[in-house]
Parts: sequence; structure tokens; C-alpha cells
Amino acid sequence: MHSMKKAVTIVLLLFFGWQSAFAFFGARPMGMGGAFTAVADDANAPYWNPAGLALNPEVTLTGSTLLNNRNTYIGDNVANLKMCYETAMNPFEWIAGVGVASLLALQGAKYLHDQGILKKGWGRGEAARPEESMAGQVQGSQEVVSLRQEAKDALKKAAGGLFGAPAAPGPAQPVGKTVNVSLFPYSSPWYYTDYYHPHYWERRPPVVVQEAAAATRAQFALGLSWLNDHNPPLDQDTNWYTLTLASGFEQRVAVGGNVNFYNLQKISSGIRGIGADLDAGVLARPVDYITVGLATSHVLTTDIRWQDGSATHYETLVNAGLAVKPVAALTLAADAHNLFRRDQTYHYGAEAVLLPGLLARAGLSDGNKTAGCSLALGNLLIDYSVLGGVYNRTQMIGATWRF
Repeated sequence: MHSMKKAVTIVLLLFFGWQSAFAFFGARPMGMGGAFTAVADDANAPYWNPAGLALNPEVTLTGSTLLNNRNTYIGDNVANLKMCYETAMNPFEWIAGVGVASLLALQGAKYLHDQGILKKGWGRGEAARPEESMAGQVQGSQEVVSLRQEAKDALKKAAGGLFGAPAAPGPAQPVGKTVNVSLFPYSSPWYYTDYYHPHYWERRPPVVVQEAAAATRAQFALGLSWLNDHNPPLDQDTNWYTLTLASGFEQRVAVGGNVNFYNLQKISSGIRGIGADLDAGVLARPVDYITVGLATSHVLTTDIRWQDGSATHYETLVNAGLAVKPVAALTLAADAHNLFRRDQTYHYGAEAVLLPGLLARAGLSDGNKTAGCSLALGNLLIDYSVLGGVYNRTQMIGATWRF
């Protein structure tokens, strides 16, 4: 009987420990029922889809916290710094730059994998299995070209295109321009003055006085995030630090990735554990009113090493989402989380701009009702959400400051 109770206790701890590792964060995303994989256009993007950080060039600081009803599903606190800028660039230069960065990242991941530091996250069970070296998978007698050398060669070609001979003079500057009719006009050095980006809390299309041809543009973003979850019921205190890099082209397609560092502590014993992993995401907007997103977490991961010698790891999770804007002031979204697993969850949400700077949200997070609203006061945006069902009427509040 004692052994059975012990086994049940271990199973419950494993289950709830998994839940705490993937707690939800962000007042705005949760107000939409967690259907945020294809939306992800603000500083909350690193957790939901890192590619989204390259949408909406801006510099913002965002934070949110729980107001009441501590539970095992929602993380306590989150703080995100988003720095996204835009520059003129043709599609070939952008593709070359992203390709070079991907090759360098792959080479670095390969090296860490071969050293036994990183492991593939997909397909791993409760116990870590030794992984075959990526270098050992190469077969045949032909000489293997170093990815490092390929990256160097690609970098030289890209640099030649970016910084080589001056480009031919472009067309004459257009006479017409786009007029910003937002009630909250905004300009900063991060923007081209003739290229206005409405924020999600405005969603009012600018009045076009005369259609003007503009150079194609690419977006580049850097994000810093801190996630905190102090969870006595699960005997775990989690601090999660994230560095995000993302890039997009014409806000039609974007790619991004996270490097996550975990600092965990068992509250009862004070034993600490540390670890790290990598996430990746992609967004595509084939037409103005449809966006699709795919995000994977824990693609490459270290085991969480505890001071008592034990180890924990997280398996790879895949989320997919679709967002549709039938009209400029309304966004409808749907997500499927934990694809390729038996514990899939489904999320649906809607966000409507009632007035510029006043938004309302509603959603279903795997059958649990959620709702929220936002109010913009100049450069300050205040978010609020309330979560029903298993979330036990948890309330969240967040704030965003736009520099």
C-alpha cells in the first residue's frame, strides 16, 4: 500500500512538473485563449512564436503579472524588451543573410551536439537516450565540405552584394505620401517617415493620398525576456531567461529563434537546477488578411542538471496557428498545441478594435473561456484578462510602454 501511494505521488509530481514547465504567459495572448501562434506581433512573441518579434518595427517594454488565484497553468510574471528596426533591402540580400545566419547557427549547434552539451529534443522519452553524432551520419568516401567554410563563402558573397558597388539610382521620389490618421500618431528613428506601421491596438488603415512605389524592406529584431513562476503547490521556483533573434521580409514572412536559459529551484529543499534549450518559429502572410504560424520549443536541449545529481529534460513541442482578419479591426485566430502528441490542446480567440486604443478579446483555451481588454493612453498600453474553467477565474494584468 505504501509503495502504491509512493508511485501515485511520483506520477502526480511528474505530471504537474510538466505543466509548470510550460506555463502560459502574457495577459493579451491569454485573453485570446492562447491562440497566439499566428498572431504574435508584440513583445510577447518569444514565448508564443519567436518569428513574430520581427513584425511591427518598434521598441517596446512589456510586462504582465497575476492578480489573483495562483494556479499551475499560468506563470506569475513576464517581462519582455523588444527592439525591432527596418531597413531597405532586396529579397535576395535578405535570403542570403538569413541563410548565412542559419548555417552559422547550425554549425554552432552541431559542435555543441558533438560535445554532448545539446541533445535533440524530439522523440525523447522520460530517460535521455544517447544521440548519434551528426558527423557520424555522413556516409561515403567523398570529401565532406565543412559547413563552416560554406558559411564563410556565403558570407563573402552576401557582403559583396550588401557593401560592394553602389546600387543603380532608383526611381524618382514619389510625390504622394501616406497620411497617418491614427489618434495616437507615432514616429521614431526606427521608422521610415513615409512607411507607417499601424499597431495592433490601432488597426486603422492610413488614408492613401496617392499610391507610391517604395523600396522593399526587411525587419530585424532582438528580444530579451524574463519569465518567472513561483509555484509552491509544485515545489518549484522557475526563472527563465530568453534571448530572441528574428528577421522578416516585407512583414510577409518571418523566421526567429530563442536561446533559453533555465534556473530552477525546489522550494522545499533549496536544491537548484540549470539548463538551456533552443526554440524556432516561422510566420507567413500570403495575403494581407491571412497569417499562418508554426513554432517549436525545445528543439535542441540540455538536461536540467540538479545539485543532487538528478536530471530533468523537456521534450520538443510543436504548435501551429492560423489568424484571419476579415476586416481591419477584427482578428480571428485558432491554434493547435502539442501536435504529434496524444495530449493536444485547441485554442480559439478573437480580438476587436472597438475604438483606436480600445480593444476587446475573447477566447476558448481548450474549452475554458477567457476574455480581456486593452486601453492605450499615449505610449502606454494596459492589458487585462480573466480566465475561467480550470484557470479558476484567474485575473492577469499587463502593461506595454512604446519608446
